[in-house]
Amino acid sequence: MRTAHSRSRLAAAAAVLFLSLGLAATPTLAHADGGPSPSPTPSAPLSISPSSGPPNTSVTVRAVCQPNGPATSDAFQQSITLQQSSNNQWVGTGRIKSSGLQVGKSYTVTVRCRDGVTLTTNFTVTSATPTGGAAAGFGGGSGIGGGNSVATALTVGGGVAVAGTAGYLFLARRRRTTGNHY
Repeated sequence: MRTAHSRSRLAAAAAVLFLSLGLAATPTLAHADGGPSPSPTPSAPLSISPSSGPPNTSVTVRAVCQPNGPATSDAFQQSITLQQSSNNQWVGTGRIKSSGLQVGKSYTVTVRCRDGVTLTTNFTVTSATPTGGAAAGFGGGSGIGGGNSVATALTVGGGVAVAGTAGYLFLARRRRTTGNHY
């Protein structure tokens, strides 16, 4: 009977170890090179990032078609020339006007493609005065989404692993002191 109990304990310890390594390693393996995550392919043929912001915001426009000219908008300081990127997208960076825009209004961004298709999306002007608290994330880092998501995932995974190990040890010791081996 002692060997069956030892085997179940060994299996439980192996499961806890496997889960803790799996939870902690998954986010790390996602970006093993340690660099920034690759930019996602836009779900729409034309995208602007960010899609909203205060006057004088720097924006990036991405199109999946070869443009027949620059990206245009009444919100831009000047038209944005799009250059072909390595992933077969056309990308350009520009700036939103610093004055003369209406807060809360959506301005149309237009790209005319060589194949005759016209793509549009919107940029919404927000207040230049920040509302709410600072966008600080885990560890004081700031950014869209609340900071460094890899560090947050590692912290959560590590916390789950520690909690699981502590729970296993608590139950193992409790069984040993009460004499209940099963």
